[in-house]
Amino acid sequence: MTIQRLDQLVALGLALLGVYLVVAGFGYGFMRDTTPGAGFFPVLIGGVIAVLSLVNLVRSLAGMEILKAAMTQGDVLRFVAVAAALLAYVWFAPILGLALATMALMIVAGLIIRPTLEPGFLARLLAVSVVCSLACVWIFGTLLRVPMLIGPFGF
Repeated sequence: MTIQRLDQLVALGLALLGVYLVVAGFGYGFMRDTTPGAGFFPVLIGGVIAVLSLVNLVRSLAGMEILKAAMTQGDVLRFVAVAAALLAYVWFAPILGLALATMALMIVAGLIIRPTLEPGFLARLLAVSVVCSLACVWIFGTLLRVPMLIGPFGF
């Protein structure tokens, strides 16, 4: 299988995942009275994933972008490891809560993609993980009052 065909298959798979997220999000309830419901964020993210993946697929099928380099075995292993981390995230999020699970996912994915113990990188990775997770919880949970998965520490 060529890298071009793999790119097309991944784009198609991500587009289908995006559509699934949109459909599932509407099932959770897009709005609750005047505030966003539990399905607001999945609908928003699913729509973005679907649209961008379809753009990538169309560009690839139309020959607008040609990928020449093949993936190395290390690239494939990193892809599989990040996919496994995402599956673990889905499983652990109800147990740990959205904030802690997201922090852990971002740290694990960062270390998979760039496996280094360089102090500067680790400090930036930790800072981005904490700030991004807590900002999302504050924006969606507090400001927009979207029901969120709450962990053992209350966030």
